[in-house]
Amino acid sequence: MNKILFLLVIPFFTFAQSWDFVGNYDSDGRHHPVTFSNDNFGFVLAGQNNAGEYLSDVLRYDVQSNSWDQLANFPGGPRGYAYGVSDGTNAYVGFGSNNDLYPTDWWVYSIPNNSWEELQSFPYLGRNHPAMVLSDGKIFVGMGSSDGFNFDDWWAYDILNDTWSQLSNFPFGARHHPFYFSIDKVPYVGFGHGDYTNNGNAQIYNDFYRYDVSSDNWIQLNDFPSEARVAGTQFSYNGKGYIMSGDGDDHGPLDSGELWQYNPLLDSWTQLTSHPGGARWAPGSFVIGCNVYLTSGYKLESDTYFNDLLKFKLSADCGCMDELALNYNQEALFNDNSCCYLSGCTDPYSTNYNDNACIDDGSCIAIVLGCTDSTFTNFNSLANTSSGFTGFTSEEFGSGGFHYNDMWDMVFNCYETVTLKSIDLYAESSFSTQIEIIDVNENQIYSSTIALETGLNQVEIDFVIFPGNDYKIGINGSNDGLYRNSSVADGTFPVNLFDVIEITSNTTEDPLDFFYYFYNWQLEVVCQSNLGCTDLLACNYNSSAVTDDNSCTYASEFYDCDQECLNDLDIDGVCDELDNCPEIANPDQEDNNSNNVGDVCDNLSIDEVSVSRNVVKTIDILGRISKNNKGFTIYLYDDGTAEKKYSYE
Repeated sequence: MNKILFLLVIPFFTFAQSWDFVGNYDSDGRHHPVTFSNDNFGFVLAGQNNAGEYLSDVLRYDVQSNSWDQLANFPGGPRGYAYGVSDGTNAYVGFGSNNDLYPTDWWVYSIPNNSWEELQSFPYLGRNHPAMVLSDGKIFVGMGSSDGFNFDDWWAYDILNDTWSQLSNFPFGARHHPFYFSIDKVPYVGFGHGDYTNNGNAQIYNDFYRYDVSSDNWIQLNDFPSEARVAGTQFSYNGKGYIMSGDGDDHGPLDSGELWQYNPLLDSWTQLTSHPGGARWAPGSFVIGCNVYLTSGYKLESDTYFNDLLKFKLSADCGCMDELALNYNQEALFNDNSCCYLSGCTDPYSTNYNDNACIDDGSCIAIVLGCTDSTFTNFNSLANTSSGFTGFTSEEFGSGGFHYNDMWDMVFNCYETVTLKSIDLYAESSFSTQIEIIDVNENQIYSSTIALETGLNQVEIDFVIFPGNDYKIGINGSNDGLYRNSSVADGTFPVNLFDVIEITSNTTEDPLDFFYYFYNWQLEVVCQSNLGCTDLLACNYNSSAVTDDNSCTYASEFYDCDQECLNDLDIDGVCDELDNCPEIANPDQEDNNSNNVGDVCDNLSIDEVSVSRNVVKTIDILGRISKNNKGFTIYLYDDGTAEKKYSYE
């Protein structure tokens, strides 16, 4: 067949497109979960965790409260590689495997009643990774694999009659883990993992097909215009189909978490904004309102099993449709659960921020950071708070992803004595590492070991930084994935943080192109009367100081703080530990024979005494006039010198 290929790489959306981190569910990260949803809830169940265990837990996400509940376990037992579909009221779940078993059981879950019922089992071989499409009262299932064998069969389950029937086989190559979705009750299937070629490589497809329900016939469409792929996730929304993430044509991870939109009217594909953090193998997804939610999956490079939830708005047609709400949108075609009934200041960087308000009323008062206590020397009459959060608050500023090195730091200047109270990091997985701060002389002035959880982490620092330039903050230790902005707009630097800190660059070869790891800085100006030396042993100890300002000074060895000798037996101003004659005053420390004994203490023989000198007086070591000259005797000469001698007579 002759095919015209359409490739649109520039989105035609007129609204801002970005991914938001929503949170984590409180259970094992996993790959190959079963996911489905209705207008209020999203569900994650089963899958396989990092210990290789198959799971049976059922987790429910409530979009209204942004919270998770753990429900009763799936009655079909633990399994991975299973699938499910939902019509908004009921979800249908089955297939998959558990330790070489391929069950054929088939279940329906009532979302309103939170109850399970077993249905008619699948009448043929169980399998992993089938395609599963809901369309007009029927669920179409086919393909998949079992024990390394790929299927090409195609079946229909009649919901009303609880019966299975076999249809025409898929004629374009047996495969497992294809992408699939339904658009306006029409099933679409393609891509996936075929058999292995003669050289042992996996055959990964980029072909794409439509199934005609009425004629039981397959129609080939345009091939996918980019890399062939497998093991991602898929969904449909508002007349279009979507595929996301997974492995590429070498069965290795795609370069990014690609999101593509299929337009059935044009038989064309458009690439949208990739999800952050890089591609995942076998994640799950569900749609609530106008948002798609990505969850779970596995990342080979970091050996990470995800339990997070990311959100992406799919359409500008979504909004609040309640006329009583403050944000009623008469143009909205779909309700996105965003209705708001309370106005106030919605800027978290304002002094009057109201976290319950969802509509800004223009009342926000900007933070002016400074010492607000008039009794302190650095009192700022313009300041309205001494503490606040500032800087980038989200991993979604610009484009970026998780990085795994500890080589690069952010460089900043500090213009006022300030305490860095806390800082935010986004982690790809749970791990421990160290944060360090380095001064301009490359001295490590702060280091702390921290334990990170997957997702957002507010890390307590509580470290005083004094005015100075070219400080560095970075990671000094293991890094299993921290979020970095990889594309920073021109003019972003310097980043001003309340006029007290200014982030100027990074330490890479491209210092203005990346923003590493540290977001939402919490700063507190230090009122400076509280500053001083807090070491009791220091000469300048300040008993009123609360915060040490690194100003402590200490006495030199052998001296007190007044530079007086601690020990000076002969009171000659030379400390005993340094005196070459500690028992006899000799401030000049003369040592003519360089024997490290002062001349006044040298025990010289009679022959060494200058003949030009005359003995004036002889005294004993107690200063008394000596007449018998026996034992130790000090000879005083007319030239002002003295000698200590020992005599036996």
